[in-house]
Amino acid sequence: MSKQHPVLIGTAALGLAVGMLTGCSASPEENVAKACGASDAFAAALQNFRETLTPDATIEEIRSAREEVSNTYNDLKGATANVAKDRTDALASATDEFKAAVDAVPDDATVPQAVDSLKNEAAKVDTARQGVASELNC
Repeated sequence: MSKQHPVLIGTAALGLAVGMLTGCSASPEENVAKACGASDAFAAALQNFRETLTPDATIEEIRSAREEVSNTYNDLKGATANVAKDRTDALASATDEFKAAVDAVPDDATVPQAVDSLKNEAAKVDTARQGVASELNC
């Protein structure tokens, strides 16, 4: 049975931690590029959501499109963690209101009843997203 040496294990762990930190650090330009890409994906999800809002859409299709908006928002939130703080706070608030509005649509509601309200909520989110993109100079 081999005996492990604490000094070697500690040195290896320290080396691994330093390597991970230096390998994962991104320049401010890379952070902005990543945030702009995430903003574009979020904009596409919002556009898809708006296009889903037709009289023929089902509540399930609307909720699925909302899930796409939510997922791309989470990506954008992570990508903008170090940039555009004020704008991302406004975006977070608008996105939370949007999610609540979609979740509040009753299962037995008809799509035309929900469409106008949801279009307005999606527009508010897109306005906030444009503020983030503007702050980042995307």
